[in-house]
Order: sequence, then structure tokens, then C-alpha cells
Amino acid sequence: MKKTIAIDIDDVISDTTEAMRLWGNRVSGVELLPEHYNTPGNDYWAYYEKIWEHHGIADILKFDDFEGELIVDQAQVPLVASAAFVLEELQKKYHIILVTSRNPALEAGTRKWLADNLQGDIKLYFARNGRLNVGRSKGELCKELGAFLLIDDNTDHCQSAVDNGVEAIVFGEYGWQNVDVEGAVKCKNWPEVLEYLDGAASR
Repeated sequence: MKKTIAIDIDDVISDTTEAMRLWGNRVSGVELLPEHYNTPGNDYWAYYEKIWEHHGIADILKFDDFEGELIVDQAQVPLVASAAFVLEELQKKYHIILVTSRNPALEAGTRKWLADNLQGDIKLYFARNGRLNVGRSKGELCKELGAFLLIDDNTDHCQSAVDNGVEAIVFGEYGWQNVDVEGAVKCKNWPEVLEYLDGAASR
């Protein structure tokens, strides 16, 4: 029986921050670059608002407006580099599920985006949304679903996994990753995830 890996969506599989950058540039008329959206020291749950405030466009851009566009259409959101390839490789050895803390209002659009971008029928589960503060934590949900590992960019979610006896990989190199999660592994990209899991399987 294959072991289960739970994987986050935003900024792990989907490059949501890049989609937000392009949206923000279009709406505000200010040409921010990718590096402007990778600023250490800002809290995860107010990360984008702090960037917009720093660049003087917080009165123009609202997260709810961006989220509203995602409810209608997510076709403009690109995949994170190598995500599709590595997920296909992992599915040969593991049972993959997706666990997101997105607003549940995005469910239909998210399912369409996944169908358009990923191979296979991968089950999708919704955990607690930090802005709405409803639902179970990712750690609780991963434990309930029998996942041995969570791959997530949010250190709070990785900590939640560890607290519930689930291994965690802190994914990516993002400005909101301001704390270390004791017991978690850091992988900056999908090739590193694959290399780590291949090595773990051989040990």
C-alpha cells in the first residue's frame, strides 16, 4: 500500500504570488518585479498587504479583489517550475492528496485549474483558512487522512503537521518563511523534494 503525501497548492504547485504580482501591476499601474514580492520579515497572513503598503499602492489593491478574480477564473495562474513533472514521478511511489487552506469559495475554480494542469485524479481537501478562521488545521487534517508527510510553503502549517506527528517539508524560498520549524526539512524547489524523498526511500 502506498504511503500518503499531502501537498499544498499556493506557491507550492501553483505560482500564485506571480499571478498576484501581474494582477497587481495591471490594476495599480506600478511595475513591481518578482523580487519585490520576496521581502523577508513580513508575516504570512498580511504579507502582500505589507508589500503594497511599502510601495504606496495599498489603497488600490485588495486581496479580496484578487481572490474574487480567482473565483471566476484561474487560467492565468502558472505552475511552479517542475511541479507537474515531480508530482507525476511521486505518484508512481506515493498516494498524493492536495490539502489547501484556500477560501472554500475557490473550490470549483481550483478543481478546474488542477484538471487543466495536473495528470491523474488527485483528491482535494480544504483545511482551515487563516483569513476566515474556519475549519481544521492542516496538521489535524493530514493526521486524519493518514498522510505521513506535508509539503507546504507556510511554516505555520508545517509546524501544525509536526505537532500532529506528521513529517513536513518547508517548500520554496519565500519572504514569509521567517522561522525555522524544528523537525521539518527545507527544500527550495521540486527537484530537491524529489531528491530528498528518493534518498529517504533508500535509507
